[in-house]
Amino acid sequence: MKHKLGNGAYLVTGASKGIGRAITHALAAKGADLILLARGKKSLDTVAKECREKYGTKSIGTYTCDLSDKAQIIRVAKEIQKKHPALKGIIHVAGYALPGYFGKLKPEDFDKSMRTDYLGAVHLTHSLHSIVAEGGLVAFTSSVVGFMGIFGYTAYAGPKFALIGFAESLRQEFIQRKIQVSVLCPPDTETPGYIEENKTKPYETQVLSENAKLMSAEQVAQKFTKKVEKGKFIITCNAESWMFYHLKGIWPSLVFFVIKGIIKKAQKKFNKAR
Repeated sequence: MKHKLGNGAYLVTGASKGIGRAITHALAAKGADLILLARGKKSLDTVAKECREKYGTKSIGTYTCDLSDKAQIIRVAKEIQKKHPALKGIIHVAGYALPGYFGKLKPEDFDKSMRTDYLGAVHLTHSLHSIVAEGGLVAFTSSVVGFMGIFGYTAYAGPKFALIGFAESLRQEFIQRKIQVSVLCPPDTETPGYIEENKTKPYETQVLSENAKLMSAEQVAQKFTKKVEKGKFIITCNAESWMFYHLKGIWPSLVFFVIKGIIKKAQKKFNKAR
């Protein structure tokens, strides 16, 4: 199945900033109608205005919702169904990441990550999948950390791994309806969320990221739209993440060996500097 973007209504979560905003712009450029979801109304209204002025988008609906709150999801899903009897696609981008040493993270940090990054997408999809048209799209945003655990991301990796497993099962169930399921797995991307992550990243995590090229949200959105239209399930965004995805699948011990070496070297340097 290869989904052609445009000419229909797409719901985008996390649409007010970062990758969600960039994907919203990419959809608007293709002539899509937009249903935008995020926590902040002011930011959503700004994105809606940008799309009207730049692309001439006429049909744009904005809805505020905290995806870590199941009650809010059910409420907003009912509002959307009243105004939009059919969707061409649902694109989940909203997420939450709090890196840190496992022992220093709080139990509630894991709860919030699971509610936002996994259950939020599950509950919204469950509420709205019935109005996604045949041949439509349901896309999720996982991460490189969703197929390869990384030091400092214990609270983030679990939900992102779970999201890929959920998407794999959903993909099979949607075969009959010809609905394409895709999972975007971006690497480090220059977004407001990434800036927040850097405030709590362990030293080892920073070292692991040093050699990785930071992508822009617009570059990630371009990769996403291009690969969705090619019918891709797992969407990686650069050569490095593509390589690690495949290498992790066929030779996980080698990936661990390489990462372990980097971590041990970083810890040795850190301990000497103390």
